[in-house]
Amino acid sequence: MAYSRKEQETVLVYETETDQWTVYSTVPKHIRKLEKITDITITEYDERNNPAAAKGTLTAKQVSMKKERVMSEEQRQAAAERMRNRQSS
Repeated sequence: MAYSRKEQETVLVYETETDQWTVYSTVPKHIRKLEKITDITITEYDERNNPAAAKGTLTAKQVSMKKERVMSEEQRQAAAERMRNRQSS
């Protein structure tokens, strides 16, 4: 069974005692990424035999939460200028 875009979700639950994350996903893009970084169990397949839902475990080091860097136009221009100066040196 394939999930509609409205129904797709990825859920991460952190367990302090084990220092691990439990992950469950019905988002195809996330399932493909998870297959590359950890052993996951496919729990459902769609009508074309593609993974539709999966679950697995991630270590604390495999999960990162970073604040997105937002640059103003002036900061972007200054960074571009620094790069040009480095390349010409």
